Amino acid sequence: MDGEMGEDLLAEILVRLPHKSLARFQCVSTTWRGLISADYLRRRLPLITSGVLFNDGPRDGEGGRRAYTYARALSSAGEDGGEGGGVAEADDMAFFPCHATSSIIDGCNGLLLYYASYPAAFHVVNPTTRRWAALPAPRRKTLLSVLSFDPCASPHYKVVCFTGWLPRGASVEVFDSEPGAWGEHELDFGLDTDAMSATMHCFDGAVHVLAYSGHVVRIDLRTMACTVTALPAPVSYRARAGHCRGRLRYASSDGSRLTLWELVDAGKSEWTVKHELGVGDLVSGGSRHPATATFVFMAFHPEREVVYLWTPSKLIAFNMEQMRIEEECVFGSGKGDTQLIQIWLFPFSRHLSSCLA
Repeated sequence: MDGEMGEDLLAEILVRLPHKSLARFQCVSTTWRGLISADYLRRRLPLITSGVLFNDGPRDGEGGRRAYTYARALSSAGEDGGEGGGVAEADDMAFFPCHATSSIIDGCNGLLLYYASYPAAFHVVNPTTRRWAALPAPRRKTLLSVLSFDPCASPHYKVVCFTGWLPRGASVEVFDSEPGAWGEHELDFGLDTDAMSATMHCFDGAVHVLAYSGHVVRIDLRTMACTVTALPAPVSYRARAGHCRGRLRYASSDGSRLTLWELVDAGKSEWTVKHELGVGDLVSGGSRHPATATFVFMAFHPEREVVYLWTPSKLIAFNMEQMRIEEECVFGSGKGDTQLIQIWLFPFSRHLSSCLA
């Protein structure tokens, strides 16, 4: 049928399908698999926006923020796309048997890292394929864990567990899904460990960690070597690191004003200001809720000058070049009782559907 229809017409149909359907349709034929995996089609597909939410609400008669939900929304606005909006699509995680007895502790580009404390166990879950893998237990007690996965490069992932702190480094165990085994390492941060924050960003086989000393530490997961780069502005709990068009970006904010920096030369710690944004710009840019008084920076678009901001119960995609809102997506009840903890933005890739398949 694909021969009769022609690849151009078939591509027009495929870009309108949900990403889960595309993952399944790669099994139809080698022609379909090649077309779906091609860069031409990938560039036309929307980004997959993933988030981990938690809500105030009772659980077993007790109040508190304990209800974890995994949600996915599709960002459909393109270079010339108009303003969009809608409600996030929540994934039903009931297919994962340990969902109720373990917690989501991290996520990266479509995969989720679960941890259960008793008995101690790690699971990596792929909601796209509805599959999961139980990891062998690390040798030592874990203090902090991070998941690294690049669906555009490989179907394999890594889990980094910090198991002990040194004066200027850490002991870590790294699980690599390709050999299916843990490896032990010692890191030299090049900074006092007390300065390190828990704000991390994974990109291209490395973990970038913000340090309160005003630096970002890059941990290369291939060599386990660390490099230190000075930041252009102080690190606060609102600060974030990310990548856009392959370059490291840094976002600093006081809640009402946001400054976005781009790294020019890592060796010289040279940065340049790319954009600035204030609350007033959100109102003039088309916010449907002009009463917005603050926002939290969440993520950079990986290929365009678009940033994602969290305001009460809403995720906003803001075009920094055109200074306008492209999309608003409502989470939860929309009454301000939902908090978005983290999101990941990445293009559709055959490696996502192959991971844990």
